[in-house]
Amino acid sequence: MKKIDLVYMWVDGSDKNWQGEKNKWLGITEKAINVCEDSVVDARWRDNDELKFALRSAEKYAPWINHIFIVTGFGQIPKWLNTNHKKITIVPQEQIMPEDSLPTFNSVAIEMCLMNIPGLSEYFLLSNDDMFFNRPVGPDFFYDKRGRAIIWHSENKKISGVGTGINLVESDYRKTILMAAYKIHQIFGKKFYKFAPAHNIDPYIKSSMIQCRNHPLLTRDFDAQIRNKFRTNWEMQRWIFNLFDLVHGRAVLRRARHFKKTKHFIYNFTHYTNCKKSPLYCENALQAMKQTNPYLFCINDTKETTDEVRKQNYEFLLKKFPKKSSFEI
Repeated sequence: MKKIDLVYMWVDGSDKNWQGEKNKWLGITEKAINVCEDSVVDARWRDNDELKFALRSAEKYAPWINHIFIVTGFGQIPKWLNTNHKKITIVPQEQIMPEDSLPTFNSVAIEMCLMNIPGLSEYFLLSNDDMFFNRPVGPDFFYDKRGRAIIWHSENKKISGVGTGINLVESDYRKTILMAAYKIHQIFGKKFYKFAPAHNIDPYIKSSMIQCRNHPLLTRDFDAQIRNKFRTNWEMQRWIFNLFDLVHGRAVLRRARHFKKTKHFIYNFTHYTNCKKSPLYCENALQAMKQTNPYLFCINDTKETTDEVRKQNYEFLLKKFPKKSSFEI
C-alpha cells in the first residue's frame, strides 16, 4: 500500500466573527431553502478539544499515516496546534471550494470538495474531529491487498427501498444516507438501501471521488449541494463516494457491530472483539471502552448532551490520551 493521508474538518464555534457570519447567513438562507433543524444547533460546531485528542490517538495508534490535513474556515487554527510540524497542513476552505459557495456552514458541502486538497494522496482517510483510534491499526484495516477501500457498515433494517419514503425518515442524517443510495440506484441500478456507514474514520480513493464528482448524472447535484450554506433535507452524504466505489469494484463491505446505547453517545464502535450480540448499555465512557475495546470510537456532541456529560467526556479523553502529541505546541 502506498501513502495514506488523514483529513479532518474543524471549526471553532465560539469565534465571535464566525458566529456573526453564521447568524447573518442563516437569516438569509432559511427564507430560501429547507434548512435541517439539526444542522444549526450549537452542538454542531462546539469545540470540546476533541481534535487535540484525536491527533493524540492517531499518533499513538496509527503512526504510519503519511500526512494530516486540517480543513478550516475563517482563518481559524487551533491555538494549541504546532503548525510548523512537517506532517500537518492547514487547508483553508477557500482553497478547495468555489468562491460562490463561501462562506459555508455545511460540512456535507465541504466533504464534496476534499479531493481538491493540494498534495492529498491517492488513498486517504476522512475523520470527524470526534472520532478516535482506540487500538493499534494498520493500513489493512482500511484497504485490502488489492487497494480496495474496506467499507465498515451497519444496516438500515427498516429500510428496503426508497422514493417518497425518504420523507418518512425522522433522522436528517439518515435521509442523507438514503439520498446517496437513491442516486446510485437511479444511475447504476444497484440497491444499497439496507446498508449505512459505520460513521467513523472512512477510507477513500481520490481519483474515484473525482470520477464520481464529475459523473454527468451527478455533477448537477454536487454543484447545488456544495452551494448550500447549511445542510438541507435533500443532500447526499459522503456515503455516495463509498457506494460509487462498491459499484465499480474499488471497495468491499464489512459488517461493523456497533451500538448507540450509552448516555455519552459513544457509539459506532467499529469491529468489536469482545462484545455480546445484545444491545449494550454503559453508564459512562470508561465502562464502554472496557466492555467493547473497539479499534475506533466516536463521541458525538448533540443538542441533548449536557455540560456535565461534556465534562465527563473530556476527563475520559484526558485519561485515555494523557500524553501530548508532537502536533501540539
